[in-house]
Amino acid sequence: MIKRNKPISVIFFMSVVALFIYIDAAPKKVVYWGSIGKPETLDPGQAWYDASIFFTANIFDTLVRLNPETAEIVPSLAVSWEAKNNGKSWMFRLRKGVRFHDGTEFNAEAVVFSFKRQMDKNFPYRYYDSLLFDEIFGNIKSVVSTSHFTVVFHLKEPFSPFLATLTSSTAAIVSPAAVQKYRQKFYQNPVGTGAFMFKSWEKKKRIVLVANPNYWRGKPAIDEFVSITSDKHEILHKLFRQEKIDIIDSVSISRTAGLKNLRWATIKLIPTLSVTFIAFNFKNMNLKKENIRKAIRFAWDPRFLKYVFQDFVVPLNLILPRGMPGYKTEMRTKNFFINKARELVEKENITGVIKLRFLLLNDSSLERQIVSLFSKNLKRIGIELELESVSREKYKKRIGSGDFDLTFSGWIADYPDPHSIISPLFNDQLQEKGFANLSQYKDASIKAQIESIASEVNTPKRIKKVAGIIKGVYDHVLCIPIFQDTTVIVYNNKKIKNIIVTPIKNISLFDIEKK
Repeated sequence: MIKRNKPISVIFFMSVVALFIYIDAAPKKVVYWGSIGKPETLDPGQAWYDASIFFTANIFDTLVRLNPETAEIVPSLAVSWEAKNNGKSWMFRLRKGVRFHDGTEFNAEAVVFSFKRQMDKNFPYRYYDSLLFDEIFGNIKSVVSTSHFTVVFHLKEPFSPFLATLTSSTAAIVSPAAVQKYRQKFYQNPVGTGAFMFKSWEKKKRIVLVANPNYWRGKPAIDEFVSITSDKHEILHKLFRQEKIDIIDSVSISRTAGLKNLRWATIKLIPTLSVTFIAFNFKNMNLKKENIRKAIRFAWDPRFLKYVFQDFVVPLNLILPRGMPGYKTEMRTKNFFINKARELVEKENITGVIKLRFLLLNDSSLERQIVSLFSKNLKRIGIELELESVSREKYKKRIGSGDFDLTFSGWIADYPDPHSIISPLFNDQLQEKGFANLSQYKDASIKAQIESIASEVNTPKRIKKVAGIIKGVYDHVLCIPIFQDTTVIVYNNKKIKNIIVTPIKNISLFDIEKK
């Protein structure tokens, strides 16, 4: 039997098939991320803590977004916008051709739906209160679609940072069809238009996202993102050292030195627009006295931070973080004066030792070290601290009911504007929900000043008003600002290209590349 050669056309066909088989067999680009943060929800309307917002910011899009490198507001689901009626109305022209992960169309009605389900208590698809939305968007009067791809926001009053507020995660646009389908369980079945689609969630273990192949900005550089959660830093560090995970955002300070010795590990510390402070319970008779509060501030030694946190936080004297408009470096002063602190306590003629309770979360070991050091200084001026650690659930209840004297508290900006820090700090509802802030200090003039910076459109005047509020908080010692937090990311530079983190702690998975 004579052996024949195969026709050229057959060879070409088989080569093409082989090429496609090779492409299909190419390994997926998967990024493995380690974190101790446990998300409670994947619904942007419920997202409150960073662990949840990290995911919602990548599953959902907002009308406008922050450029991760410049923090400039740029188009996203809206391609252009225009303020009208002296800033009381905002018109947005929407991007065409965008679809949600479930295949349904993004349009003006989806925007109206996304906002109404949070702002309208009578909306049929509103399943829970959205406290963060109420704090940020309480000024919205109505949201209406004027065409298939045009939407208009009507505000009760002009609000200078309105455009910036639309970059926050709570302003994310959700799929109306998915909310109607999953109802109360939408929080574990999220559907947006973002760069990544939800795949699976094993509570307290892992969340898996996959790239959106039809994303309007183009397909992401990675195919899959796997977040591995553990309560223990040592487990995440071990997995990272074994190169089983590529990135960790939960870095144990005590193990940082060891990571620095790894040539393939890059450690990034990015200051965030946040403030951590010591909050006072103004219902306590002693803490109502300004001299006692000043004495406590004079007893605070910022060197404690270096001892406990090393370089992982940035010392802060003001309630507004560096990098935020309105922050004034010339207002910074040296506060540590034990002798002055003792004099102020003596001036109040209080009989005996002042006893105060410092409430802590039971998983906050570093904060406990800080308070233990601080208590030694306070003892020198006649103030005795009792440290009390409780679970997060009990902590919220204790704060809400006012069952504490001192505690650590803090806030990270939801959008890059001073109003995002100042307003929540004087919000009564947030205090009732378990966020220790300054709302117990009843001063109508401060509320009026906050309303004034919200409506002021002249930038120099607005910054001057912001500085006035910051100075008032400092002068009357409404709290003791102690540090500005940092986002700490450690990644394997053999596998991962540079990671960009915005000042409000957003990390865009779209911008991550796997080598």
